[in-house]
Amino acid sequence: VDNDFGNRVTTLTAGLSTEASCAQRSNIVTAKKVLQNNSSKSQWSGISTSESIVPVTSPTCASSRRTPIHITIEIHPENESSLKSKRLFESSLDRLDKKITLRELATIEGEPLSVSNRVLNVTCSINSTNATKLRFNRNDGLPLFIIGQNAAPKGEFVGSVGEIKNWLISQDFDSSLFCTKWISNHYRWIVWKLAAMERRFPQCLGRKYLTYQHVLAQLCTRYEKELKGARLPAVRKILNKDISATRMTILCVSQVLRFRSKQKDGKTHTEVRLELTDGWYSLQAVVDGFLLGLIEQRQIKVGSKLMVCNAQLVGSDDGVDPLDDCYDSSKRNCQVLLKINSNNTRPARWDAKLGFVSPKYNHHLGGTFLVKSLRDVIPDGGAIPAIDLVVCRKYPKLYLEHISDSNHNIVETLHLTEAEEAERLSEHEARHQLTSEKYAEEARTYCAKELDEDAPEEWKKMVASGSPEDFYQQLGENEKINVDSWEKKRTTLLHGMVLKSIQDSLKDDSPNQRSSVPYIRLLVRSFSHLEDLSLNEAHNLNTDEIPSVELLFWRVSEQVESLLKEGSVLRMKKLTAKRGRFDEITLTAGPETHVEPLHHAPTYQHILMSGYKKRVPTSLVSINIESKRIGANRETRDFDVAACIVKVLRVSRNKSLAYLTDESGLVLKLFRDHKDHAVDPFSLGAAQTGPVVTAFLDVQISSFDTSEQCAVGDWTLLTCKTNRMMQIRCEELQTWCKSPQGIKFCCDVVNRIDSMIPLCIEPFIEKKVCVGYFLHLHEMQNR
Repeated sequence: VDNDFGNRVTTLTAGLSTEASCAQRSNIVTAKKVLQNNSSKSQWSGISTSESIVPVTSPTCASSRRTPIHITIEIHPENESSLKSKRLFESSLDRLDKKITLRELATIEGEPLSVSNRVLNVTCSINSTNATKLRFNRNDGLPLFIIGQNAAPKGEFVGSVGEIKNWLISQDFDSSLFCTKWISNHYRWIVWKLAAMERRFPQCLGRKYLTYQHVLAQLCTRYEKELKGARLPAVRKILNKDISATRMTILCVSQVLRFRSKQKDGKTHTEVRLELTDGWYSLQAVVDGFLLGLIEQRQIKVGSKLMVCNAQLVGSDDGVDPLDDCYDSSKRNCQVLLKINSNNTRPARWDAKLGFVSPKYNHHLGGTFLVKSLRDVIPDGGAIPAIDLVVCRKYPKLYLEHISDSNHNIVETLHLTEAEEAERLSEHEARHQLTSEKYAEEARTYCAKELDEDAPEEWKKMVASGSPEDFYQQLGENEKINVDSWEKKRTTLLHGMVLKSIQDSLKDDSPNQRSSVPYIRLLVRSFSHLEDLSLNEAHNLNTDEIPSVELLFWRVSEQVESLLKEGSVLRMKKLTAKRGRFDEITLTAGPETHVEPLHHAPTYQHILMSGYKKRVPTSLVSINIESKRIGANRETRDFDVAACIVKVLRVSRNKSLAYLTDESGLVLKLFRDHKDHAVDPFSLGAAQTGPVVTAFLDVQISSFDTSEQCAVGDWTLLTCKTNRMMQIRCEELQTWCKSPQGIKFCCDVVNRIDSMIPLCIEPFIEKKVCVGYFLHLHEMQNR
């Protein structure tokens, strides 16, 4: 789904709606060849003139029953058929019973022309707010005037709610099923839609689509579907809370509402809301900052169709019916609002069917749409409905520790590794156990004394006697029952009182409380769906230009963690996007985030085209070059390295240093901070002697050490030791370390470290490669 609202805004003046979820097929037009005696074809592309419109009959009435305004014509028996629905109109195309879409009708219409000569002026001035005030000419059924804009012309006109209600009753419609507000509401949306159709297709539909006959016909159809058939449209189901507002729905903007109010400082504040409709009913929507910007830029305007999912209906726990007298979607005090956000809102095509989107189009997405790229994600624009991501990097699990005071205010925050978390948890539990034992005996004595004051007299005498067993045997049956009951009750009460007393003592002794939350840091990129790209775009796709984004997954379960592997392509739903410190996007996931692999596993080549790069060890040559490039004002970078550790030094009580080298003869100094009691900070093993081959992931490279002539690296929270992912390279280094040349080479490096001589020494191989510039050529003569 594209995020470019500007290029996807509807071209309609006022939205071309169809009949929401009640329609069986979307936006179709029936073309029938109407044969009329002594009548000629229209001058426009096969569309009949208004005189050839078939008289409209009620679906429930006999064929002789007509609308108040009708024109009787002769129809050949072979071509006689009833009108399909309110969205169908008559034409005289050469083909019989040909159904065409609105897009095909737009092709027939050709380039948009001036509507002034083909559409009535009153039709051009109709919008969603004045549609209920339109009146029609009683003689020909065409629009006549809008009440309040022009004085009522001479002659008879129709279109009032009372007249329509009387006509419906005269046609044997059950008056108990509809009310005056139902008629007024549907009259509004039908008139607005028909007027918009005429303005959009003036050449084909001008002066023949917005007629009183057509309005009544569509009103009858709505009665049959909504009231008699009980097939409620989308907005009414949402307002009644029969269906969740999170379901994917296509709605049309009918009004941009602006409510002004004065603030305390005297300034005027304007609140912008949208009135959205499915063509049957409307509701008021609250938008976020990004959508507000699009409204101000007129990229969202009256007539725009929006596809919305994961919306939230606020303002009423039990819902509301749009036909209630207290409900008005255009007023500021509207009690029910639809809350929509930018990440769950996209522009819909101008000819899209209004109402709920059929589950057959998005059943695999769980009723949401798929965001195709991270570039389409709006920070602070709500949860992302669904997106396919490639896991490029997975870092070790960390823990966020919070130390809070008695008022639950956080006083300290730390990021811990798994080992540090286990150590802190063990220390906390040991301290808690010691403190509990310290207060346990005192609490038991105090609570027992307080509790025994309410004990039965028989029990008190038994305890005070020299021999409680003999005293118990002398008691009567009822007294024994009382003593036994109290013993059981006393044990339960004493246990609860002691625990509470210990907890209160612990709070007083150590008011700070500890809590920790596990999380995993990922580096992800959006998965490139090649079927959405042309051959040229797929061939010229530059994976380096695909942005990578940090994803923090909080409280991840073991099942989900097993899916989070580097190189895996996952579909994630309900991610949250926020803006980082450097204006970049940061994604956040939690227990509510749904993660699943794609139904069809992509090929490895496809994953590579999405920007994924498999981990490979970086040579010490490249690391030394990068270390020299890094200056004081340049950001550091992370590298994976496989090398041979030749020496480990203790720099201070809580910091150690390891020297790494390989066949190149170059050296990397790796620093790591640790606790005072750490014996093996680099996890090399206590029994190891001599050079040790190992691999480290995500070592942070810093500026070059000019005194020792070697690169410098730092062990961070994300750095970890591994040999599995770089097994082949580690085996090569292991073979080299055990060779005579490797042993001698490593000894030379150690000697230079001990002698404080610069560490850039010659490699052990005889053939060398030199890279540099020719500064001068001098010809030497042989003597």
